[in-house]
Amino acid sequence: MGVPVGRSQAKWIVASIIAVAGISAHAIRATEPPDRGPLRLEEALVVSTDTTFVDETLESDYRETLQAREVIYRMYAPESSAPVWMLLAYFDQQREGSQVHSPRHCYPGAGWSIEGEIEMQAAWRDGSVHALLVSNGVARRLVCYWYQMPGRITPDVLDLKLALTRQAVLRRPQDVVYGNVSTVLESDVAAAYDRLAPFVRDAETEIARLYREQDERRPDTD
Repeated sequence: MGVPVGRSQAKWIVASIIAVAGISAHAIRATEPPDRGPLRLEEALVVSTDTTFVDETLESDYRETLQAREVIYRMYAPESSAPVWMLLAYFDQQREGSQVHSPRHCYPGAGWSIEGEIEMQAAWRDGSVHALLVSNGVARRLVCYWYQMPGRITPDVLDLKLALTRQAVLRRPQDVVYGNVSTVLESDVAAAYDRLAPFVRDAETEIARLYREQDERRPDTD
């Protein structure tokens, strides 16, 4: 059975996403837009995979460091030898005091070496899915990750930072969801990706739906 994410592994999860809590200092000082209200991530059940899941809990100190407005952290197929872990974190405000980082930098700093990177065409939309092959000497994982704003998905933190800065300067919402979906990696990278792809697809679809419903609740968000 796969080993659930523990304290040490939670550190690199937090490290990889704490960055989305901030953008450039000049943009941060711009007047904040009106509160768009909750995104309701807990409704993102990813039901079409027809897979059971259990809700995991990030320890309070990690959640406090993360400072995301909403977080869901789940393990799908918990009885399987190759479960899938999903973390979605919604940031509705960008905070001063942190910089946007790439998981390529955060994982090695937390004891995970990057063995490689892959980029696969997304079958359900234009563009690609980016993933890291990581190892800590005991476990290996394939990790798909992305940043999702309303109407925009990118795996590039520089692209994200520029987009958020532009939104801040224009006094528009700077909402972003960080998605991280991982699974046990043995020797077959393609098989691990095929296991992850439906979860990434469904998570992206659910997040887009939640953004639309958020806009419907607040039609004057611009």
